[in-house]
Amino acid sequence: MTSDALLQRLKLKIGQEGHSGWHRITQEMVDRYSELSGDGEGEWIHLDPERAAREAGYGGTIVQGFFQVSHLIRLTGEAMRTLLPFDSNHALNYGFDRLRFVRPMPVGASFRARVRIADVTPKAGDSFLLKEEVWLELEDGTVTLAAEWLFVLGPRALALD
Repeated sequence: MTSDALLQRLKLKIGQEGHSGWHRITQEMVDRYSELSGDGEGEWIHLDPERAAREAGYGGTIVQGFFQVSHLIRLTGEAMRTLLPFDSNHALNYGFDRLRFVRPMPVGASFRARVRIADVTPKAGDSFLLKEEVWLELEDGTVTLAAEWLFVLGPRALALD
């Protein structure tokens, strides 16, 4: 398939949404993330469930923002595969245009990624820049994270035929 034909097929996907499966982050995972990254180290809002339940107003501890971000790799991959057959070894993370932590995510809450293909533009070497709108949402529909994430799709990344 030519680069122009592939671009046209990708443009037909703009506006389509996919979802990951449901996931949970446990207190043990938050504790380990804090230890490994230093994010939240010594912060009771992430590490002390009893104090957080008494004082924070969220019913317990909350997940660090960048720990939520680290889950985007797996979850957006799951969601995108429902929209586009692709080889993730040829889809390179190009960074974020926008990243917001909209609401706290309670530890233990079920959440998933909702992904919408926002735009696709050609790049040199038969590659494409793909913009995804990404949300992490709880079971009740509350969004905890909203982002615009960019990927460069190499010519071997897509298997649309």
